[in-house]
Amino acid sequence: MKLITYSDDLHTIWEDFVQNSRNGTFMQQRTFLNYHPAGKFEDCSTMVYDGQERLIAVIPAAVKNEGDNPVFCSYPGASHGGIIVNHIFDTSDALELIPMLMEHCRSLGFNAIELKMVPRIYHSWNCDEIDFSLRYNGFASTISELATALPLKDISIAEQNMDKKTIRNKNKALSKGVTIHESKDFLSYWEILEKNLKEKHQAQPTHTYTEVLDLIERFPNKIKLFAAFYDGRMIAGVVVFLLNSRVINCFYICHDNEYQHLRPLNLVFFELVKFGMQEGFHYVDWGISTESKGTIVNSGLFRFKEGFGGRGILREAYRLNL
Repeated sequence: MKLITYSDDLHTIWEDFVQNSRNGTFMQQRTFLNYHPAGKFEDCSTMVYDGQERLIAVIPAAVKNEGDNPVFCSYPGASHGGIIVNHIFDTSDALELIPMLMEHCRSLGFNAIELKMVPRIYHSWNCDEIDFSLRYNGFASTISELATALPLKDISIAEQNMDKKTIRNKNKALSKGVTIHESKDFLSYWEILEKNLKEKHQAQPTHTYTEVLDLIERFPNKIKLFAAFYDGRMIAGVVVFLLNSRVINCFYICHDNEYQHLRPLNLVFFELVKFGMQEGFHYVDWGISTESKGTIVNSGLFRFKEGFGGRGILREAYRLNL
């Protein structure tokens, strides 16, 4: 086995590998990672080849400086990174790789390794041998955040698992004339989102409007806006990332506070669940409802998401000081 540092001439090989991997999403593709402004992150991504010169794993990573101590870490600009593997990667590979990664990072002058793992619902095939090998070699889980996800099976089964208040609010939106459809009007949505975040949290979206347009251009069929309309006006919506063929990830969720009484998001999510089932996805991932690296629980947000029948999915990060 050997580890080499990624370079731009390997772009196509990297992209093909991630798209055909067991646990990859577009957040590990160079097309996504490269949307960050040049110089924002110092890339130190690594590619792993076995003894037969076959590429069996890639590790998207950047340098994070903790004072004078450089850390080899999953990209700060992505929700997850981890170690992406193909279908021939097995337990013996995992047990060989992690000590080699530790030595590789030491030789490059890193003081620690941090990896944000891909949640299991995104895996097309089991790959917990990676987590096992990390723990076996001394890594500790330093961040545990909790997201909410709904398995997509049959719409009648989904409705049975929704609580009565959720269904009542969905029906209220319908009776008041709220309609849902996919929209390309990201500008109107971003105005609602920015207003909502400023009023509630004195915050700004993770992405600027310009950045999200760049992402849409990079992934034209993978980023969608499902919006609620009332009297022809957009009043709520969710921006989803179709991160891979299994999961719909809800990246931005918001409503115009003036129309919150119409309960438009309940109807948006109901239609999103139907879309996911029709398109053959396995889960809707509503994202985390924890804050400060999992140390604060937003109970109200959990109740809202779990009202649709969703339940908890861990997002974990591992660290080892070298």
